[in-house]
Amino acid sequence: MKSTIFFRGVIPVLFFILGIQMMSIRVARAQIYEPEGLNMPGAWNSWNNPPYNNLALASYTEVPGGRVVKFSTGQQRWQTIFSVAETGGDLVGGSWNWLFTSGPVGNPWGNKWASVNVVLNTLQLYTKEGATDNSITIGNGKWYTMNFEDAGYTDTRAIFMETSAQPVDIAAVSNTSPVMPASPCTVTMTLSLAPAPEELFYLRYTTDSWATSFVMAVPVVGTTGTVQIPGQNGGTTVSYYLFSSTVADITADYDLYTIKMNTNGGVNYTYTVTEPVPVITFANLQNPPTGTIELLQPFQVTGRAGVPGITGLPTPASGLEAWVGYSLSNSDPALWTNWIPATYSMPAGSNDEFTANLGASIGVTGTYYYATRYRLNSGAYVYGGYSPTGGGFWTGIDNVAGVLDVQAPVVPIFLTLENTTVAAEESHCYNAKNTITVAGNGTSFTVQNGGSATLIAGVAIDFLPGSVISNGGYLHGYITSTGEYCSPVVAPFKLTGTTSGTEPDAGNACSFRIYPNPAATATVIQLQGVSGYATSIFDLYGIRGNHISTHRMTGPGSLRIDLESLQPGAYLVRMISGDNVQTRMLVRQ
Repeated sequence: MKSTIFFRGVIPVLFFILGIQMMSIRVARAQIYEPEGLNMPGAWNSWNNPPYNNLALASYTEVPGGRVVKFSTGQQRWQTIFSVAETGGDLVGGSWNWLFTSGPVGNPWGNKWASVNVVLNTLQLYTKEGATDNSITIGNGKWYTMNFEDAGYTDTRAIFMETSAQPVDIAAVSNTSPVMPASPCTVTMTLSLAPAPEELFYLRYTTDSWATSFVMAVPVVGTTGTVQIPGQNGGTTVSYYLFSSTVADITADYDLYTIKMNTNGGVNYTYTVTEPVPVITFANLQNPPTGTIELLQPFQVTGRAGVPGITGLPTPASGLEAWVGYSLSNSDPALWTNWIPATYSMPAGSNDEFTANLGASIGVTGTYYYATRYRLNSGAYVYGGYSPTGGGFWTGIDNVAGVLDVQAPVVPIFLTLENTTVAAEESHCYNAKNTITVAGNGTSFTVQNGGSATLIAGVAIDFLPGSVISNGGYLHGYITSTGEYCSPVVAPFKLTGTTSGTEPDAGNACSFRIYPNPAATATVIQLQGVSGYATSIFDLYGIRGNHISTHRMTGPGSLRIDLESLQPGAYLVRMISGDNVQTRMLVRQ
């Protein structure tokens, strides 16, 4: 081991001591002082330091043409590549003692790293100011790449990698473009020459700016290597470079294991996975396939559309619009002109579901065909059809339009009561799904004494001039909240007999009276004019004709009916006794 210190002139002792400290040992710092660089003097160059006599061992910053070069990208390191041969090489094969050193020309031995017996292709730790020389055995006909980690003036790692031929350059790199989501990217590298078998090649890539990275071996045939970077999501930017080494299965310290690399001039190679233009890949008419409704009755139609990546999420897909359309002809929906906007309902698997009330938009009876229509970001329309297996784009064969039969309503949409009289002993129920207009325009609507009228509307009842309710007449008008209207089965009733409940109908051998009437909590039916074994049936109905209860009586007598569960209003009591049928009105107070 060599260690020499040179001083010139006469200096005070204190300064002399400080000079020794300053020149021989540098304070630990983040990196080696670059102008002094890193040298590798040893027995192999007769311990000349700086190694002017062998540029393969000399720092390029201290010796002109020196080949120990610093790399500042990634892990800072110094590298030299040298050949070994009996003649003509940078060094001659054999076992040699040597040192890593760094210092000024006037004190080249000022810092040293030593005390390692080199194991080839292995990263080893060199001791700063180690007590013994390093030793290495190198063979003729071989090439060696040395990487020294620049950790400053402290214990430091280094590696010698051996190949049977000069390391080759990674001359060119290319990849497939464009790269689609989930599709691999094929990277091809071209080498300057066929490499030695010991020189292995790798691709290192990242998707998060090198916060994490992945390394893949690159198989080589001749001078060409090919590898595939796994598929990524759309919009992902991938950066990568290629390098060579003699070490297999590298998992860390990639730069220290690197012989040659191609980093695209230091900026790395990059590509961005194409963001695909979203398209509707599924559209259908979900349900129902058929229907029958009265005119303007609600008829909900649902359909679904799918756009990969944006439908089926907790929130509706942005830019996706939907309609339900109808036509009198079973034709291509693209030719239809009647379309109703559909509203988003919910996610359905990987699709979004939409719904629209088709019944509210059809104003004429007939048979109609219906389908769905969708558009994304104001693009082209697509049309959905129905099939029992889930449907899809309308074809008219496998995926077809739905069929809706729109019929005239049993309950009219609008009703006008003009010049109408509900006479004594009559009960009538009038209904309309929208509006009932009573009298007006010089006409009249009258409920006479003893008569009863019920008006049921879906939206409004308009009482206009000419509406008259006589003393003793009964009128009940309301807006239905349940969609129930007058019963066409039992209404209207023709009332027979008296409504006062005082006397039975003298014109009938079999007759009944109701008393008290009006009644609060209960009433009594008194029956006479029947044989002692005859059974009479009494049915209680609401004024709309809805059946409430049935009561039986054998022979003449009295029957008590509890009214506490009934709402105040008019009711009908119908008696069937043999062939005799009579109906009377009962008022619950």
